Amino acid sequence: MTTSALPSILQAFDLDRAMAHVRWLSEHTPNRISGGGQDRVAAEYIRDTLASYGLAAKLQEFDTYTSSIGSGALDVLSPEPWTPVVKPCLHIDPTPPEGVVAELVAVGPGGREDYAGLDVRGKIVLAEVSYAPATPEKARLAYEQGAIGIVLMNWGTSDQDNIPWRALKAVWGNPTRATWNEIPRLHALAITRRDGERLKAQCQQGRVEVRLRVTGQRLWARVAQPIAWLRAPESSPEHEQFVVVSGHLDAWEPGVTDNASGNGVMIEIARLLAERRDELRRSAVFCFWNGHEIAEAAGSTYFVDTHWEELSRYGVAYTNIDSVGMRGADRLAVNSSPELRDAHQAIAEELFGERLPSKRLERIGDQSFFGVGVPAIAARHALPDAVVQAWNGATLGWWNHTDKDTFDTLDEAVLERDGRFWAGLIHDLVSTELLPHLASPAAQELRTRFDTMLSEGEDPAELGRVRPLLDRLAERAAWLDALQADTKEAVLARNEALLQLSRHITHLRATVVGKYGQDSYGLSDLKEPVPMLAPLSRYRSLVAGDPERHLLTTELMRVRHRFTDALTAAIEVIDVLRLRLGLAGSD
Repeated sequence: MTTSALPSILQAFDLDRAMAHVRWLSEHTPNRISGGGQDRVAAEYIRDTLASYGLAAKLQEFDTYTSSIGSGALDVLSPEPWTPVVKPCLHIDPTPPEGVVAELVAVGPGGREDYAGLDVRGKIVLAEVSYAPATPEKARLAYEQGAIGIVLMNWGTSDQDNIPWRALKAVWGNPTRATWNEIPRLHALAITRRDGERLKAQCQQGRVEVRLRVTGQRLWARVAQPIAWLRAPESSPEHEQFVVVSGHLDAWEPGVTDNASGNGVMIEIARLLAERRDELRRSAVFCFWNGHEIAEAAGSTYFVDTHWEELSRYGVAYTNIDSVGMRGADRLAVNSSPELRDAHQAIAEELFGERLPSKRLERIGDQSFFGVGVPAIAARHALPDAVVQAWNGATLGWWNHTDKDTFDTLDEAVLERDGRFWAGLIHDLVSTELLPHLASPAAQELRTRFDTMLSEGEDPAELGRVRPLLDRLAERAAWLDALQADTKEAVLARNEALLQLSRHITHLRATVVGKYGQDSYGLSDLKEPVPMLAPLSRYRSLVAGDPERHLLTTELMRVRHRFTDALTAAIEVIDVLRLRLGLAGSD
């Protein structure tokens, strides 16, 4: 790490400049929803600002499957007639003009386990907004269970009258022929926490019948997102490598902390790095995603699809800056891939005087990079656990996705701390000689999680064949982390090996669909220790003789093939490094 430069860039972060961008976006383009027009105005502002700093900035245009905002109404017909206040959800099926009449069934958070013993076919479910699971997964599960509609009660407290905007597309990024029919086809709307609790109480007392009416339209739309490259000097041996610095551009009105604050921090970091371009060893690309809120990570997925080859060869790290500067947030929370587990520690010690743990990074936000295998990190000052609990899981504030996300929800002192952290970390990633990446935590975590799943019962597909490869990888990963790279050639070779290693094993650890696809938003199987082995849990849940066991056995054998191929390739990366450095056979 270039420690001499670190304190200076932390001190150089200019809160006033960052806040000027936050104010411009919030005041001039408060409604930045994809395809609405103001999103393009905001994109042009960001492009022009970054170009004035010397970055190669442009608008990346693409078609995305999005949705227009319609209208909605909900009438409780029995046992007690009344009418809640509602907002329509997006990416929904419209009802007939007269609406649909059905029984309402409360399903708590709306996770897979919440449907145990319930028959919701032809009914409407009432679910609570939360990340347990994420809202799109609630919709996918409701549709899978045969429900015709879903009503979402807000998080926050019951004395608040906020109603959130929510989109239910579930499919991550633009759909394909394979995923088109996985988009939930539901009638849906959102209500206040207070009205939701009243409805929930009625459901617990007996049958509740409602009439739900919604309008809306799914459509393809052309949108634009700013992409700006800051190229390291060509004299740097690693100038082709790059760090992705990102945050979503589109937002519900006015979207101050979600995500004008993140955009302002990104723009300021771009200015700081542009002024220090001669210090850069690697390049950076600043990406302001569009198609995030309604089209479910369409912008980040499109970037991965259009830059796959460059990401696979040269992508160093993916950073996501979202919802920073929240009022009431009191501690820095870091979530990362295991490869970047310790990457932030020097920054944390400089800013906060202590080392901070990194939690497992899950597939939320715009984490579209698990397939290609670029290590990722996300961080923000988080709200106290007691506050989140009192607000019924509102990790992003009770104001999230509502018209209450105003400047009152932003704390400039917290934003400055978040901004300085990100400035230091990103500068470190693009300028340090030895990458802060580690091989051993990723290899060990994969082995531990794999063993956890295999130790719990039958192994119909001889998955045990994978264990020796995991052991060999763990041994070589430990060797790689202990390698003393004391020459320029060794430094370059070590850094490259670490990047290629992540390409081979990330999708094994963090995806269901595998390397070349995108799992749906908040997919329940991603909670498994090894998501790709979710069919093993299903197999073990079935009684002996169930015909489905045969189908799952074949699936699991093919998952085994993915593991053996990828792990063999990962091991070869380190063996080739040993040969390259003349260390073949060394421990």
